[in-house]
Amino acid sequence: MQQSPPRQITPARSDEGCSELYGFLAVSLIAVPVIGFNLLLLLAFYLYPKYVGLFIILPYYSYILVLSRPERKYSARWEWFSRYFPLLQIFRRYLRMNVIVNYKLKDAQSKEHAQFLFAVFPHGCNSDYRIALDGRLFDALPNVARNVTSLAATVLFRIPLVRELALWTNCVDASRSVADNLLHKGKSILVLPGGQAEQIRTVYGREIVYLKKRKGFIKLAMTHGVPVVPGYVFGASDYFYTSSFALHFRLWLVKTFGISIPLAFGQYFTPLCPRAVATTIVFGDPIRFEAKIDRQPSVEEVDQAHAQFCTALTCLFDHHKKEFGYGDRVLEIC
Repeated sequence: MQQSPPRQITPARSDEGCSELYGFLAVSLIAVPVIGFNLLLLLAFYLYPKYVGLFIILPYYSYILVLSRPERKYSARWEWFSRYFPLLQIFRRYLRMNVIVNYKLKDAQSKEHAQFLFAVFPHGCNSDYRIALDGRLFDALPNVARNVTSLAATVLFRIPLVRELALWTNCVDASRSVADNLLHKGKSILVLPGGQAEQIRTVYGREIVYLKKRKGFIKLAMTHGVPVVPGYVFGASDYFYTSSFALHFRLWLVKTFGISIPLAFGQYFTPLCPRAVATTIVFGDPIRFEAKIDRQPSVEEVDQAHAQFCTALTCLFDHHKKEFGYGDRVLEIC
């Protein structure tokens, strides 16, 4: 499948970069308080279970599970935070994040009521680029950015502060019912179809995507008559040095309990901050898959559309890989 000539959207300062130490400190100022707060909460609950449970944990989880559940609806994006929060701006500069949009997508997104399903690969060890990408969409896809909602794992909305970061950067629960509702309401969604299965298979220096068994997003798009946009993140596979230690056991944990434990080490060999790898997110042409019976795709039609998407993603990767320094790599679809 031939991709149309790319058009690069280069927001201000996107290529300036910043020092590795500066970026590391910015990431740490986000990650360390989040982790520290949760560890402190666990310690406090261990020492004073009655008081902490009654006055902190019970009220908090009653609120997020009963009284307020924006992750089941339309998220709670804080646009200023997503676009202008200083630490996120530094993080984007640290990754030298850039977004490339092909001509056909640029033209399609400018139309009234434009709607898409963005399918982005690879997940990487932590999908670190996702939190930074939300604010950059306003420059790359100005007509639809406010209507693009990202799907995220349910567990993220159960962890204090992680939940808030996910909501502020426009994430919702990655359940089928939520995705159906968003598309029904005319929203666009951004998904990382590989999920935990792809996360745990991330290998430094290789481009591995878990896609052969991932057909749900194709069926979802066909059911709602929404075009699918393939996206590839060059650099994400090299954010962390990875280890295959106990890989079979960790794969079993993912399959049995949905628990992913990547063994990875990034900047300064820490597990918190990705390496300062130039990151380019390329979006290809929108692909509209048709079904003989409108919005009721058969199994065969989904399989055919899925094969077409795999071809499009491979072509997108091959078209750009040399340009971004990955000319010697092959996209591995497993």
